[in-house]
Formats: sequence, C-alpha cells, structure tokens
Amino acid sequence: MKKIILFLCTITILCAQRPSPYSAETARHSEAWVKNGIIYEIYPRAFSKEGNFAGIEKKLPALKKLGVTTLWLMPIHPVGIEQRKGSLGSPYSIKDYYGINPEFGTLQDFKRLVKRSHDLGFKIVIDLVANHTSWDSRMFKEHPEWFTKDSTGKFVPPVADWSDVVDLNYSNGDLRYYMIEMLKYWVRDIGLDGFRCDVAEMVPTDFWNEARAALDSIKPVMMLAEGQYPEHHVKAFDLTYSWNLYGEIGPVLNGEKTVAEFDTVLSREAAAYPKGSIRLRFSSNHDENAWDKPDVEKFGAEGAKLAAVLVNTFPGAPLLYNGQEVGNNIKLGLFEKFEIDWTKGKEYSDFYTKLYSVRKKNPALSTGEFFRVQNDHPERVYSFLRTQGKNTVLAVLNFSKDEQKTTLELPASMKNKKFVDALSKNKVTPSNDGSITLPRHGYALWIVQ
Repeated sequence: MKKIILFLCTITILCAQRPSPYSAETARHSEAWVKNGIIYEIYPRAFSKEGNFAGIEKKLPALKKLGVTTLWLMPIHPVGIEQRKGSLGSPYSIKDYYGINPEFGTLQDFKRLVKRSHDLGFKIVIDLVANHTSWDSRMFKEHPEWFTKDSTGKFVPPVADWSDVVDLNYSNGDLRYYMIEMLKYWVRDIGLDGFRCDVAEMVPTDFWNEARAALDSIKPVMMLAEGQYPEHHVKAFDLTYSWNLYGEIGPVLNGEKTVAEFDTVLSREAAAYPKGSIRLRFSSNHDENAWDKPDVEKFGAEGAKLAAVLVNTFPGAPLLYNGQEVGNNIKLGLFEKFEIDWTKGKEYSDFYTKLYSVRKKNPALSTGEFFRVQNDHPERVYSFLRTQGKNTVLAVLNFSKDEQKTTLELPASMKNKKFVDALSKNKVTPSNDGSITLPRHGYALWIVQ
C-alpha cells in the first residue's frame, strides 16, 4: 500500500526540517533482539514453487545460514473475491483476520511453521492490515457499522485507487476492542512475536498505543510501522519505515546528488524523532520491487551491493526482501503468481552471508554511535565510523561511477591502529597516509583494532 504513504512520507520529511516536539522525547524500550535484528520479508506466493507454508518451512535452514534473524510474512489471511484485482487478488485485501489463506495451507500448517522457526532461533511476525478489509469480509457482513461512509451514506475505500477494499472507522469502540482481541490471539495462542503494520499512519495513533500495551501484557513483541510518524516511536512502535534513505540511494548513485544527502537524512531524523528511534533501512521491499524496480535493476548489479552495505552499516535496522540474496530481477506483482529463481545468484548469497556475519559480530553496526570521517572526495565517497565500547568499524563507500583513490582524515587516535578487512578477500587496507583506492561502486569495511 504505497501511493498514499509516499505522500505522507514527503510531508513528514518536510516537517522534519525544523525540530519537532518529539525530538526531545526518548523512544520506547525495544528488546535486544529487535535492536540487533536482521529482518527478512517473505512473500509466500513467490517464495517457493509450492507458494505455501511448507515451501517456506523447507528453506528455513537456508535462511538460518544466510544470517537473518526475524521473519516477516506478508499477509497470511484469506483474500477477498469481490472486486479483487488480478486473478489471485491482493494479499492486503483481508477477508477474515482469524483465518488462513487456503493457498498457503491450514492453521495447523502455520503453527508448525511458527514452531519450526522458533526452534531454529528465529522471531516471526506477520503483516497486519488494520486500515481496511475486503468488500466481502466477515467483518463487513457482520458489522457494517464499523466501516466508513461518505456524505451520501455510501461505503468507501480508504483511497480511490484501492477499489478492492473498504475503509474501517476507528471512531467505533467495538471495532477497536475486536481488533485488539484479534492481535492478542495471534500472539498469545499462536505464538507470534509481533506485527508489521500496513499503512500505520492511516490508523489513529491512540489505537496503536492501546494495542501495544495489550500485547506487552502478554510478552515482549516487535511492532514495525509502515509509515514515518515520529509519534509512533513514543509508545506503540519499535521501528518505522525509512523511505527517506531509500529515496536518496538512486539519485546519489546516478550522480544527481552528493553523498551529503545521507548526512541530511540523519540530521533531519535527529530533529524529528525521539532519541533512540529505530528506522527500518532497506534497498527493496515488496512495494519497491513491485511498483518501482528490483534493486539489481534500479541500482545495477554492483550498485545493489553498495546499497546493501549502506543499509547494513547506517544507523537503523536492516531489511532484506526475499530474492535479493540471489539477485532477483523480476517484479513480484501482488495480484498474480510469480516465482523467485533460487538457482542463480550465488555471488549475492555469499555477499549477504558475509555482510550479516560482520554485522552480527560487531555490535557497533547495530547499536553503536555514528561518526563521519571526512575525505578528499566528499561528493562521491561516503566514509564513517560506528563505535560501541572497544568495537569500532570503519566504512568507506564509493558512490562514484569511476574508481576513486581517496585520502581519509582519520582521528589521530587511529593512526597506529591495525585494520582488519571484514569483507574482502583482497585485504585492501588504508596506506600510511590514510588513502584507499576503491573501484566503481566499491566499498570497504574494516574492524579497527
């Protein structure tokens, strides 16, 4: 659900140019597994040939080897038939919040997937579509008073283009009670570890606050908002979407903007968000893949890897969309059956496995302080330190289309330190004068000893 969110996202970014009242607050507490997590988004239809829970379960060991820690499943509920789009319908057109899409299996199949995920050490969350349902949903049939009407008394979709869904009206207290009890069911009875909340900005914040308190009374969970409201970090959500970073990667890679845009992202966030807010960083997701382009098409083969390094070293929590780890170049549309080709792209799976290993072994990359390191190519080369205690990582990223030899202005305290290459087999290290040569769209990560 993207178009309206992009509009709201733009408004949020513009407002963030001056300090917001939320910047003086502290973000809500998040569990260590949330702060240190690597989130992996699964589109069940496209993830396997079977397109079901069993197909996901078979690949859990491979995901464990890859290094991701939290599994996010796109909606698992039955899809509406009335006014559906395409032959299969959008997974975001929910027919029954308590039901399971028969495409994917049964409730018992899903319970087995949850148990198997937990046995392997994963946390598992599902997509929650709280803003609307399908026109033939159980709720619309049983409780039409819970839905929004226009001035003529006609039921309406939340956005005109979303013709396959009808808008829920959160001014109704009975609806709120129903939704919170439903969320508690999936956490308490099924064992889920939280929710990714679709178009969270289109549902009142006070509802989310109430829902989060109810879930916290059961167990610690993760709540991810598809949105960018700073207020969401105060009580309800652990993470919000970072379209602001995603939107700058392409223009910087294309030479339309300089790497200083990444500093602007951080400065605007500092002026807008509560201290300690966790932003979800990504170079693709189901919306960007389907409506924009797959990352390898949008950024190029090497640019996609460079974007991934930025996503995993920049302050925030990283997301990987299924198929990125094999260089998937197919748009995985939401209304039909598409399938990821898992037989290709070993270079990408090796790359992500190494990258996630580095991230997990270096807590500075998940919760450490961020310090910019200046260099003599300030428009095209982005260099910075992440530091937590004795753990320090130096990152140098070349967003130029050409090879760059760059001299880093390293702190005096680092002049005699040893640098251990974290990724490359070539063992590229800074010279005595602090210079490094990187290829087009190249990168280097060093652990400073």
